[in-house]
Amino acid sequence: MRKLLFLNLILICNFNTEAQLPIIFSKDISSDSASIHVGITGDAGFNSSALTTRFISKFYRGSYIDQDSKDGVLNRTKNINRIGADVNYGAFISIKPDSLFHRKGISYFLSIRNREHFDTRYSDDFYKVAFYGNAQYAGKTAYLNNFNLNFIRYQQLQIGMYKAKSDTTINWGIGFSFLTGEQFTSITANKAELYTSADGQYINFNTSMQVAQSDTAHKGIGALNGYGASIEIYLEAPLKTRNKKCKFRVSVSDMGVIRFNKQTLYLNQDSLFHYSGFQIHNINDLKDSTFGHTTKDSIQKTIAPFKKKAFNVTLPATLDVSFETEFTKYFHLKEGVKYIYNANYTMLLYVRSNFIINKEVSLNATFGYGGYGTFNYGIGVFAKLGKGFMLTAGSNNIEGYVSPKFASGLGAYASLTKTFK
Repeated sequence: MRKLLFLNLILICNFNTEAQLPIIFSKDISSDSASIHVGITGDAGFNSSALTTRFISKFYRGSYIDQDSKDGVLNRTKNINRIGADVNYGAFISIKPDSLFHRKGISYFLSIRNREHFDTRYSDDFYKVAFYGNAQYAGKTAYLNNFNLNFIRYQQLQIGMYKAKSDTTINWGIGFSFLTGEQFTSITANKAELYTSADGQYINFNTSMQVAQSDTAHKGIGALNGYGASIEIYLEAPLKTRNKKCKFRVSVSDMGVIRFNKQTLYLNQDSLFHYSGFQIHNINDLKDSTFGHTTKDSIQKTIAPFKKKAFNVTLPATLDVSFETEFTKYFHLKEGVKYIYNANYTMLLYVRSNFIINKEVSLNATFGYGGYGTFNYGIGVFAKLGKGFMLTAGSNNIEGYVSPKFASGLGAYASLTKTFK
């Protein structure tokens, strides 16, 4: 039971996901001589303030989680803990006509992507009950308050335009998206208190919570359970300080909402559930009637009587602001701040060093603090492969590969593009 409960929290679906527009109209793939470019992009990963990469890996595979692993996570657990995960992949095409509507230098694009996002916030008592049981709370109350979980999976069709000409001009982009909602779950429990009697004979669960879940009878990538829209904006402005070239960038992505249909299950409940188990006098006389009407469904109807209604889901919108300085033609340094709204996210501060090896290859290294975890480390590469092909790949959370026993983040991203003159 504990395993199934926690599985619903962390493994329904990259951390530091890159916005789509900067990838599409990067000046590296939007040169004046290129009129068309196409590409595929993808990223996936997770991060946590407490759970280690090894712990999550064992749990996902169904491997035995030893006491040392559980205790190691317990030592990292605080009053408030967070987990976040993202999976995104898709393709795009961009066209730059000689002139459209009497405007030159403007490119237009179309992209399609599959998007998944998961985040949760939970207390230290929640972790203890989930993995150690409630025996330690005999005669006490486990406080599971301020619990929140969000999961959404949807498909995105985006169209837009951008201007990306050179380092000396203002570059910008804007994209509008039509969204189809496939699946979502939202749980908010401002009050959730579990009391276990001193003799272990009964438990009381006192809760005030709101739950919403999309149509459980229609799942999969073809399930159209809702429709919505979103907008994405990007701006890059050149600056000059102390005889150094600088760039100021700001992007706002996934500002939108999806309205799920009237088959959505919804609950707004404030109740106290008392459970004292069953009395069995003789195991030989054990019958179905022994359990009376206390079944899984009856318990759910008692403490969680769902009704059906349409439901609006606000997307986790991302704000990313950065400042990049060109110290030399071989070394650039970017400082930035990132925040994701409606997603149990803490502000992420990061620094990225870019090392330009030559005209074909550049490397980068990233250090950050915040987000869903604490310290974040990343590496990446950009390479021109010839014949118009370009590759971007890396990870913003390599710590999980290097030290899975102690690190909490793991992820990777990649994009492959092809330009045509």
